[in-house]
Amino acid sequence: MSQWRGRIEEIDEPGDLLPYLERYYHIPTLLGLLAFMLWTRARNWDNFVVGDRIYYSGNDPWYHYRMVSYTVRNWPGTSPFDPWTYFPFGTHSSQFGTVFDQLMATAALVVGLGNPSDQTVRMVVLFAPAVFGVATAIPVYYIGKRAAGRFAGIVAVGVLATFASTFVSRGTVGFADHHIAEVLFMSVSILATMVAVSVAQKEKPVWELLREREVAAVRRPVGWAVVAGVATAVYIWTWAPGVFLIGILGVYYLVELSSLQAHGESPEPVAIVGAVSMLTTGVLALAPLEEIDIGATSYSLLQPGMAFAVAAGCVFMAWLAREWDTRETQNYQYPVAVVGIIVVLAGLMALVLPNLFDFLISQVLRVLGLGVNERAATIGEAQPLPFENLYSRYRFTHFIAIAGVLYVAVRQVLTKARSDLVLLALWTVFMRRFDYYLGVTVALMVGYTIASLADFASLFEDIEDIQTYQVVSIVAIVVVVFAPLVVTGSGILAVQATGGNNGPGPGQDPIAWNESLSWMQDNTPEEGNLRGAGNDMPFYGTFEATDDFDYEEGFYGVMSWWDYGHWITQMSERIPNANPFQQGADQAANFLLSQSEDDANDVLDDLDDGEGTETRYVMVDWKMATTERLYATGYYESTAIRLYHFHGSAIEPEPVVLDWERESVGQGSIPVSQGIQRFDNMSAARQYVREDGSAQVGGVGRYPEERVPAMEHYRLVGTSDRTAFSSQRYTQLAMEKVSQGAFQQRFVGQGGINRQVNQQIHPTTPNWVKVFERVPGATIQGQGPENQTVQVAVRMLVPGSNTTFVYRQQTRTDQDGQFSVTVPYSTTGYDEFGPEEGYTDPEVRADTAYQVRTTGITTNESGYAYRFAGTANVSEAQVIGEDDSPTTVDLERQVLGGPQPGNETAGNESDSGDTGGDGETTPTPTATPDGGSSDGSATPTDSATPTATAAQSVDGNSGGPLGILGTLAAVALPLAGTAALRRR
Repeated sequence: MSQWRGRIEEIDEPGDLLPYLERYYHIPTLLGLLAFMLWTRARNWDNFVVGDRIYYSGNDPWYHYRMVSYTVRNWPGTSPFDPWTYFPFGTHSSQFGTVFDQLMATAALVVGLGNPSDQTVRMVVLFAPAVFGVATAIPVYYIGKRAAGRFAGIVAVGVLATFASTFVSRGTVGFADHHIAEVLFMSVSILATMVAVSVAQKEKPVWELLREREVAAVRRPVGWAVVAGVATAVYIWTWAPGVFLIGILGVYYLVELSSLQAHGESPEPVAIVGAVSMLTTGVLALAPLEEIDIGATSYSLLQPGMAFAVAAGCVFMAWLAREWDTRETQNYQYPVAVVGIIVVLAGLMALVLPNLFDFLISQVLRVLGLGVNERAATIGEAQPLPFENLYSRYRFTHFIAIAGVLYVAVRQVLTKARSDLVLLALWTVFMRRFDYYLGVTVALMVGYTIASLADFASLFEDIEDIQTYQVVSIVAIVVVVFAPLVVTGSGILAVQATGGNNGPGPGQDPIAWNESLSWMQDNTPEEGNLRGAGNDMPFYGTFEATDDFDYEEGFYGVMSWWDYGHWITQMSERIPNANPFQQGADQAANFLLSQSEDDANDVLDDLDDGEGTETRYVMVDWKMATTERLYATGYYESTAIRLYHFHGSAIEPEPVVLDWERESVGQGSIPVSQGIQRFDNMSAARQYVREDGSAQVGGVGRYPEERVPAMEHYRLVGTSDRTAFSSQRYTQLAMEKVSQGAFQQRFVGQGGINRQVNQQIHPTTPNWVKVFERVPGATIQGQGPENQTVQVAVRMLVPGSNTTFVYRQQTRTDQDGQFSVTVPYSTTGYDEFGPEEGYTDPEVRADTAYQVRTTGITTNESGYAYRFAGTANVSEAQVIGEDDSPTTVDLERQVLGGPQPGNETAGNESDSGDTGGDGETTPTPTATPDGGSSDGSATPTDSATPTATAAQSVDGNSGGPLGILGTLAAVALPLAGTAALRRR
């Protein structure tokens, strides 16, 4: 303290501060940048707290939270196997439950004084990525300092703090994924390797010193090599696929050792670092070994095997260099010989171990961003970053970084660049594949390049006698590097520091899904208790690893798209069939895209082990059922659409034609919509399509091209309260394109959503998430007129959106007048079964009985119009399979009206419906409970009461003058329609 006081007392004028500023400027600057990084990454944390619940961004953070919760209960152990996902197999993902999760669990235990609450654990997981992101700046500073001094380190951290790379989003509160930990530990590994190489080149250790155990002579280089190996192993422990870092280091040692020999320097010191560090990494990589196999996504023999191979390669190259010197061979031939040996070894591997060779080649292509399979194409972070997108994220910094890499490459060829700089340049080149890594390497190369230019221009040679050109140069650096990152819309202020409700947050997806998953947790049987089996399984239990978990009776799966698997596990304590590990993704796609109910059932049946387990529920959200393009053939037949939009009901085509014209654009042409046209009947619509050549029947909105039959075993049981209309992406992008293209109208206007267009697009209300249950279904059997089409229909109430929809299904009577249908919706008995009994308590319930009627209207010789109708109630017990008895109904004649005066006809009875052919029918009074609208927009109170089905006698009383008028109107409408049809 006295020394500092004495120094301060020596300062008499402002100029006296300059030496201290020159010596210590980096400390306050670095602390300020770290504080800025933490502020920008954590300031919107409260956006993730909704009510009393903490949410996270994306999908993977939810599973990290699960693994952290497990480790808190079993510290320091991590979960060896998890049967709460990937039904009916269970799984273990090597990318979760790693060092990243152990560190978060340890922090939670410290904060919670050894017994943290769930809220404490959630908060630690919430803030962890911001802490890891800021911590990354520390090794970045020291790497930059080693490359070109303190100024390079400060510039690198400054760039890291201000640009809008994916590194930013991965290191912000709420995104607790392993990506940000990967960047931190990889940076530490690179830093440790750079230090080890620099120390080795300075102290020049050789094999003889190791053989003679000259500890003092080799302590520092070997010690730093061990540190580098440990750092690399910690990175591997964080992320099993990080084995590619060993490959990058292998390439580095190959290039550097060859270059050293070619320039007449001994490669042995660097080779010792490579051998010791990789040997250390290989030994430590054996600790988490899970399988005696070769695989990049799990802890297998690949990680230690590659490390040992690189270590052996370093030893071999050092031996070969000695042989080269002994034989006095030209140094420039050394790299050629090494490359030739590698080519020969690769050729032998391709012949002897072709599978291993193909695997390694595919992994190399993956790291380079040259090969992405179909499954990886659905993963955001697995996508290579196109070069043309670099400028939007990095502005001029990526050009400066490229210049830095080229500068190092030129020095390497001409005069031999420093070994640690070669490593930094190679690291940058390989990181184009992963943007969240690339951000760090770009920042470092910018720092190195700018500092090198500053040294070349002697900008900081004498701070006490600074010249004008030096000031101008510094200002130019700031303008070129930092101004575009700060003032443009894609910079840090747009991505990190956006305040209020527009800032970073979990988004609407997890909140909307939580509504449905919370409902599922309360209204469906607990896992293990389906049909009252009475089994259970601890949610954070410890289970032995296996390829096929043996679930007890009563456990069931929940089918949905793989993105939502972790939410299903963690929010509802249910077991998804598919998850973001891409497990079950094929089955999920096959189910959701299946073109018939039988195909959908086959997918789920394949996931049934036949021992009292099954996939019971299906969850579909608007994103699975929405497209911004013209609906392709098969769209309406797909299971996801039949469930989400139509709730399993039959879909009838309508005489609506979508027309378009092809317009020339450049060398080709594109279809441009001319809107829709309506026709009087299906024959006219199809005739127009045949003659026009650029039109189709339906294929947009609620209008299919062909009839789609009803589903018999899937029923809507719950929905989220939130609808897709609350999503700007849905209303202003997807629906706006469909609305303006097909209906030539805006979907959202000044008065809100265009109700008329909305009814044409949506057959039912687009709740954000809809929950369906697969049930055995109930049988309705009946007797009616022979060879007639019979329709069954029931109106269902959806409390989540306070709307109704009608489930419809058709069948035909046989020659004896008998018919039978299987229906998935019950109308009575809801309170007899519930979660405690092992069944669902559906919130979607019927408010009518099934209305069963023939679709045609018959007119007899006396001029009376009638059809056959009846009602049927289906109990919950029948639908869920607890009661196998069928519901029976006899269709009785229902008179719709008598003859008109002067219009009496004689002759045989005529049927004014069921014309066949292309599905045309004369409009008839409906007896189905339509509620006035089939788009689900009507509330239960504005719906007409279903028509009573008690048969009326031909001689019956019509009920007074008003009744007579009603009867006349009821008869006139269908007869007029029939006459008009016959005239056509």
